[in-house]
Amino acid sequence: MKRLILILSSVLLFSLVTPALALAHSGRTDSSGGHNCSAKSISKGLCTGYHYHNGGSSSKGSSSKGSSASSSSATKITKEKIINNEYATAPHCKKIEDKFKSSDTYYNYYERIWDCNYYTDKGSVFTYLDLSLYLDKKYQSLNKPLISIKDSSYIPVRDFSQLFGYSIDTNKAGNIILTKDKTTIEINIENNKISLNGKATAVVAVKADNSYYIPVRSAVKWANGKIASIDKSNLYISTK
Repeated sequence: MKRLILILSSVLLFSLVTPALALAHSGRTDSSGGHNCSAKSISKGLCTGYHYHNGGSSSKGSSSKGSSASSSSATKITKEKIINNEYATAPHCKKIEDKFKSSDTYYNYYERIWDCNYYTDKGSVFTYLDLSLYLDKKYQSLNKPLISIKDSSYIPVRDFSQLFGYSIDTNKAGNIILTKDKTTIEINIENNKISLNGKATAVVAVKADNSYYIPVRSAVKWANGKIASIDKSNLYISTK
């Protein structure tokens, strides 16, 4: 009976000591918290090869790497483009560019540049004139408004012919011919130069908005009239 109690006591003592040895065999560990298993520990079945204690740096490195990736992903921001003056003020305006102005954490700010000029077929900038035209003190309704190019006013050829009684036609070359009594005005459509009664002049017509225009002062002179007065709103022409 005593022998049996002695054997059981030995077995119980061994079972209690073995886990403690398994945890206590760590010895010296390196900076990563691990080391190679000693021959003595291997023979006791405590460990095999290189291993870590208390998790070691393997799990720490993994956690650090995951944290870094998460941080990198969290700071990646796609900035939204904000455009000032985004829409044109008139249908004929053409977009030139979106000019960068500034940015902040979430937005890039741009200014849209528009070209809202009117151009002749030769590339000259023109503007429409808000002028009422009076011929011999009578208001005249025009099919198209007068235009201005470099401070010179132009009248549409068709309106000129109607106002001053000129017939309008084209010749075989496609040139525009205006005729009244003994006066003939010809507009060369290749170079827009104007001849009067077969002789070249220094006057040049322009083509804008799909119509030909001639300078008002020259047109009035050829119609044997004169400009009585002109202001910001009215143009008065007299033929008497």
